[in-house]
Amino acid sequence: MNLLQRLKAVSDNIVNIGVHSSLSPSEVRKVRLVNGILLTGEILFLGLIVKSLIMQKPEEWSVQIAGALIFPIPILFNKLGYYRWAKILCLILPYFYLSALTIYWGSARGSQLIIFACSGLSVLFFDKRSSIYSLIALGGLCIIAVEWYNFENEPIYVTEKLGLAHIVNVIVTMILLAVTSAIFKSENEKYQKKIQSKNNQITQQHSQLLRLHNDLKDSVNLIKEQTRYAQTIQQSILPLESEMKRLFPEHFVFFKPKEIVSGDFYFATKVHEKIFIAAIDCTGHGVPGAFMSMIAYNLLLEAIELNYISEPARILDYLQERIAYSLKQQHTDNSDGMDISVCMIDRANKVLEYAGAKHPLLMVENGILKKIEADRVSIGGTLRKSQHKFLNHKFDMERITNIYLFTDGYRDQYGGREFKRFMSKRFLKLLEEMHNQSAREQKNTIMDTFAHWAGRHEQTDDVLVIGIRL
Repeated sequence: MNLLQRLKAVSDNIVNIGVHSSLSPSEVRKVRLVNGILLTGEILFLGLIVKSLIMQKPEEWSVQIAGALIFPIPILFNKLGYYRWAKILCLILPYFYLSALTIYWGSARGSQLIIFACSGLSVLFFDKRSSIYSLIALGGLCIIAVEWYNFENEPIYVTEKLGLAHIVNVIVTMILLAVTSAIFKSENEKYQKKIQSKNNQITQQHSQLLRLHNDLKDSVNLIKEQTRYAQTIQQSILPLESEMKRLFPEHFVFFKPKEIVSGDFYFATKVHEKIFIAAIDCTGHGVPGAFMSMIAYNLLLEAIELNYISEPARILDYLQERIAYSLKQQHTDNSDGMDISVCMIDRANKVLEYAGAKHPLLMVENGILKKIEADRVSIGGTLRKSQHKFLNHKFDMERITNIYLFTDGYRDQYGGREFKRFMSKRFLKLLEEMHNQSAREQKNTIMDTFAHWAGRHEQTDDVLVIGIRL
C-alpha cells in the first residue's frame, strides 16, 4: 500500500467516525459531511501552522494551534452519538473562532468571509427551516458584531501584509466551499446509489410477491374448485327433499355449514316400515369434518340397511365399535369422532325410540316441550368409553306431536348486543314458542332468529336443526 492509499484509508476512517447501522442513509450522509469538512479545516490549520513556523510568526501560529485544537470537537460528538450537537458545533465553533480572529487581526484580513461561507453549510446539515434560518442569522450577527467592533477599535495584532493575508483567506474560503461541494457531491452520489439499490431490491421483491400472489391465487382457486366438488359429493349423501317429504310429510331442515363443506349432516332412511332419522356432528368443520361425515354416513348405512339394527342405542353401540376399528383408535392417538342423536319411528305400532351421544332429543308431549337427555359419551374421540352401552328411550307416539334433533352449532353461535352465545335455554324457549306453527313457519322463525342473533359476526360452527311433526 503506497502513501496515497494509506492517507486515503486514514481519511475514510476519520470521515466515517460515528456512522452507525441504525442511522438512516440521509443522517449518515450528514455525519460524513460534518467529519469531512472538519478534517479539511484541520488540514488547512496544519498547513497554516507550518507556514507561520517557517516565517517565524508566533503571533499567528499560536492562534492557529488554538483553532486546530477546537475544530476536532464536533467529530468527538459524532463518535459519542450526539449527532445534532456535532452539526451545531460544526457551525458555531467557526463563527466564534473566526469572529475572535477578525477582532484580533482586523477586518482587512478577510476572516469574516469564512464565516459567511460556513453559514451556508446549515442548508446541508438541517432539514427544518427554523434551524437553517437561525444559524444563518447567527452567522450574520457575528459578522455585523465584529465589523461594528472593528469600525470603532484598532486590531489587537496588526500585520503589514494585509493584502496577502486577505488573498489567503479568500483562497481558504474558496477551498472550503470547493471541498464542501465535493464532499456533498460524493456523499449525494453514494446516497443516490443506495436509494437506487433499495429501489431495485423493492422492484425485485415486488416481482417476487406478485409471482407468489399469482401462485397463491391459483392455489386458492384450485382448492375452491376441489372443495366445491367435495361439497357436491357430500350433498349427495344427504336425503333428497322429495325423500324427506315422503318420510316426513310435515318437517323442516335448517342446515347451514360454516364453510363450503361441513362436519354436520343428517341421515334419513326407511327399512322394513321403520323410519330412521339422525342428526350428526363430526369432529371439526370444513374439510376434516367432511371426511368424518363420509365415514359416519357409511357406518350408519352399514348398521341400519345392511345389518338391520333397528334399536337406536344398538346403532350407537355399533358405531362406537366400528369407528374405533376404522380409525385404529386402540393403537393410535387419533381422537376423531362424532356426537349424534338417532330416532326410530314405527308408525304402525305408534312407537318412537331414541338414543343419543351427547345430543339430546326435544319433543312436544301433550303440548309441553320436553328434553330427553343423551348419554354424555361421544362416538369415538377422546370422550368415548369402549365398554359403554348406550341407553335406549322408548315413547308412545300417541301423545307426541313434534320432535327436534339438532347439533350444537345453533346454541353456540355468538352474537346479540353483548356478543354472547345463544345458549340452550334461549333455544328451548324459541322452540316452545313456535312448535304450534306450520313446518314452513317454524323454519322461517329458526332462520330469521339465527340471522338476527349472528348479525355481522362470523358463524361459529356448522348449524343443523331438524323439526318433524308426527
